[in-house]
Amino acid sequence: MNLLRKFLLGFLLPCGSVPLLLLSLGCTSGQEGANNPHLTVAFVGANIVPLTGNETVLRDHTVIVRDGRIAAIGPRRRVAVPADAIQIPASGQYLMPGLADMHVHLEHFDDPAYLQLFLINGVTFVRSMDGRPFILDWKRRASSGTLLSPHIYTAGPVLDGDPPARSDNRALRDGNEARRAVEEQASEGYDFVKIYANLSTETFRAVMAAARARRLPVAGHVPHAVPFQEVLTAGMASIEHLGDYANAIQASDPQPLGRADPAKRRLALQVDSSRIAALATRLAHSGVWVIPTMVQADRAVAPPNVLQDWMSDPAVAVIDRGILQYYWLGSVTRAGQGLDAAGWSLVEQSRLNRIALVRAFLQAGVHMLVGTDTPQPFVIPGAAIHEELANFVAAGFSPERALIAATRDAARFVGDERLWGTVERGKRADLLLLDVNPLEDIGATRRIAGVMVEGRWFAASRLQEMRISVERLAAASN
Repeated sequence: MNLLRKFLLGFLLPCGSVPLLLLSLGCTSGQEGANNPHLTVAFVGANIVPLTGNETVLRDHTVIVRDGRIAAIGPRRRVAVPADAIQIPASGQYLMPGLADMHVHLEHFDDPAYLQLFLINGVTFVRSMDGRPFILDWKRRASSGTLLSPHIYTAGPVLDGDPPARSDNRALRDGNEARRAVEEQASEGYDFVKIYANLSTETFRAVMAAARARRLPVAGHVPHAVPFQEVLTAGMASIEHLGDYANAIQASDPQPLGRADPAKRRLALQVDSSRIAALATRLAHSGVWVIPTMVQADRAVAPPNVLQDWMSDPAVAVIDRGILQYYWLGSVTRAGQGLDAAGWSLVEQSRLNRIALVRAFLQAGVHMLVGTDTPQPFVIPGAAIHEELANFVAAGFSPERALIAATRDAARFVGDERLWGTVERGKRADLLLLDVNPLEDIGATRRIAGVMVEGRWFAASRLQEMRISVERLAAASN
């Protein structure tokens, strides 16, 4: 089937069912140009941003990487560089852990060349929210070093009620089907279970029990039929997005929240600050993690002048023109149709509501992670994480705290804190070399001098070559 036709068939699917992007990239996304991970590499004279939680910058240090792990860290004058090491002069630059995008949708892409866009933007770990067998294959190939990719942590196919909220979700009619679905996903090797809005109370409880028995985390949306307090006490690992909290924070008596109300899900409503504070307290006490994905809602609707700026952004050159014109542009245009001055004022208020909600979560001690929901419209793969980091800072996070949410906390969330997420001896060498100190300016994460993923080094010049290659392939797919 022609891939553009696949896109058109999916055009009217609900939010979240984004069609294929980067159509027919048509390249073998293997080890082309990547350094051998078994080589020894030395970053010489770098300022280390370890993100261990004390805002320390280790000035003028050398980091030795061997066999994909950090073998040594110390002041340059004290650390001898091995004779066989490839030296990377890094004086005046800042070395930090690679970033983790904890909410992406890889199922919408039919070519693993797309995965390079994460590395180009400093993202060395992604959490895939709707699994497929080919994503498991990508994960295995990335792990073995035969695929140029960030590390992949993936859910199985989304589990939903009957009827499902999205056509490609797996509909569960009763507890037996729910238990069977979880068993299948555990046996197939998925890392966690993703649930959706139309699960019944029976199927929700069955999913949670079966996942607990198989030690699989459960993440996703708050099912409409399940009391919110039950969701908070059931043991869910994370709740995705902010839209499921609309009823809990609305100033007036809420109406039922459905998939047909995207404006309300973006928090385009009048809110009650006391309800926000109460919600934040409940979430903090529950221990559930929240992935706000503010950037997705920010990009869902815009006035024509802003939309034109997005369309002319050089970063969208990696997006297939058909998808850009017929889906992204069309979706955002439709969301803004018919809005008068009061409507656009409410759009702006929705952005402020999202920031206020995340600020309240921060103050209450809610655990949060950085995720983008790429490839929703104008949520550009890889690049969008820098916008979301800026959103975290706008909500009151210090740059260091925002970066920890996108590094160390992500590793902690998936149970790998001993393996990655900080710059420390023995950790996996997933590293981001920056020209500017990110603790002083969160925008520094865009100033990338190079990226290392498990010991394989890509200098800025190589990253640019990768980007140009993807741009050309995207243009050739039209």
